[in-house]
Amino acid sequence: MDKATKILEEEAYAFLYQERFDEAFNLFKKAADIHQEKGSHKEAALCFAAAGSSWSVKCGEKTFYNAARCYEQASREAERAGDYEYASLLYKYAAINYEKDMEFFNFSECFYRSKECRRKFLTYHLLNPKKIKPIAKSEEEKGFGAFLKRIIQWFGLTFSYLVWGHGERPLRTLIAGIAVILFSAFFYTHGYLSEGGVPCRPDFSNAIYFSVITFSTVGYGDIIPLGPAKAIVMFEALCGLFTMSLFIVGLSRKYLRI
Repeated sequence: MDKATKILEEEAYAFLYQERFDEAFNLFKKAADIHQEKGSHKEAALCFAAAGSSWSVKCGEKTFYNAARCYEQASREAERAGDYEYASLLYKYAAINYEKDMEFFNFSECFYRSKECRRKFLTYHLLNPKKIKPIAKSEEEKGFGAFLKRIIQWFGLTFSYLVWGHGERPLRTLIAGIAVILFSAFFYTHGYLSEGGVPCRPDFSNAIYFSVITFSTVGYGDIIPLGPAKAIVMFEALCGLFTMSLFIVGLSRKYLRI
């Protein structure tokens, strides 16, 4: 850190202690921009976060956009610095402030990024802890219980990422549903179904028809599963109930905010 930038930060903290939040915000923002230009991502993240905090205190209930914007910039710098846990927290703060300012598209993106950074942090923590470069030290839970908790969180976040993009990517739910239909149809072509009381091995078009009817839980009854196909039918029907509900919730969550 050069002397001029250090003086800027010291002055910003002095203004902060004096509750002159507007001046503190401007100086923190200026210092953060300088750090960002020089590629000092850790220092830039801390200064952007301090600027966002200063603005939040200053503006009260008036406007939150500047605070949200600073928190978002701080998050990106924390990502570049390799501290995904801190980035996740900062994205969360940015999402909260965007939501208060009714900037729902920005809220959606920051909420999604917060969950993704948390998932990345857990991935590195479980597979390659040395790659984590914490900006600010925090107390870490240890022991088998903490390890098991991280694994469960990682599986939950990964499933959420794949199936509906943490509630912000409903198109993924549609793709997941199509994948289940095709996967099930493939297995139906290698098993036996009963059509009109006659056991037969269906071609792919009939298998797709039966798969769609099963997935949507319509169940006309014109085709009946036999043998191992019954297990696939149960799996697909449950997936259909779950996936269609998620799609409706995700679509409403993302688009009905406007």
